[in-house]
Amino acid sequence: MSKLNTRNVCRYIYLLNAKIDHLAEFRTKYGTLSREQLYIIEMVAEEPGITQKTLIGRLKREQTSISRAVQKLVDQNYLIKRQHHDDMRASYLEVTEQSRETLEELEEKICEVTDDVLEKLDRDEKKALTDILEKIHI
Repeated sequence: MSKLNTRNVCRYIYLLNAKIDHLAEFRTKYGTLSREQLYIIEMVAEEPGITQKTLIGRLKREQTSISRAVQKLVDQNYLIKRQHHDDMRASYLEVTEQSRETLEELEEKICEVTDDVLEKLDRDEKKALTDILEKIHI
């Protein structure tokens, strides 16, 4: 891909990210969650017992950033953090009932944000985009 095309891809990814950030502030009966907080909750719900180290790797963020985000979610009763009995450095995460309720409550809102972002694409284009995103997702 030429530098010009690569630059355009980067620009459009950045703009899409900015659009999603603008649309994605999730108000719940327990408070407001950012897109990153919601994503962390979803990841833990999908994989109970996931470690903070795994989250850091998947989110490609600094350890301190993820540690702060996780601690905030623990303080707000969205996550339970448990220390591994053999390795005190390892923390395992689980969702709370509050998280399960919140995910259920926000399911429609998440779909609305996605629909807003993809509104100009037809069915085949949405399928192609999904295939591309799955292919490049690390």
